[in-house]
Amino acid sequence: MRARFSLASLILLLALAFTGAAQAVKPDEVLQDPTLEARARALSEGLRCMVCQN
Repeated sequence: MRARFSLASLILLLALAFTGAAQAVKPDEVLQDPTLEARARALSEGLRCMVCQN
């Protein structure tokens, strides 16, 4: 029983620890330097989800 509670607590703690990463970049965020912004957009077009290959 105690091990089950510890595992559940660990999972909850990890879930809470990684929720900040989801809010790290906002979709309307734009870089100040237009050259860097263009480079970032070009890079993001090539990124694909490893699971669904969107």
